[in-house]
Amino acid sequence: MGKDLHYSIRPFIERALASHQAVNEIEKIDTDDFYAYRLHRNFGMSDIIVVLSDAYYFGATILASKPQLLKDGGFFLIARPEASDFEVNREKEKLSVGKIGKLLGALNREEFWTYTPPSEEEKRKRKQK
Repeated sequence: MGKDLHYSIRPFIERALASHQAVNEIEKIDTDDFYAYRLHRNFGMSDIIVVLSDAYYFGATILASKPQLLKDGGFFLIARPEASDFEVNREKEKLSVGKIGKLLGALNREEFWTYTPPSEEEKRKRKQK
């Protein structure tokens, strides 16, 4: 359901989170069905619940059956590197979905559910400056 991940994925994610300037503490809140974390952030920002998805094809169906942990918002992390790209922000639900890069960018915002990663074109323009 949500825990079929290669053994190296969680340590990779945990290292990335632990080294992020906005993360003060990582609290594991695993359930029977999912790996999850509560991220306590620095700079007076609110905590974020992050739930890992093991889906290869993340889409509307999986999002519709999101875990109860995300009922009040959070980040649904597509944890498989080979999984389909499915990024969405549901601002009314204070919910964001994406891969690790999006999560790391979103951590810098209080309203993390509004974060959209820069497009490839935007990245190229920044490099040219």
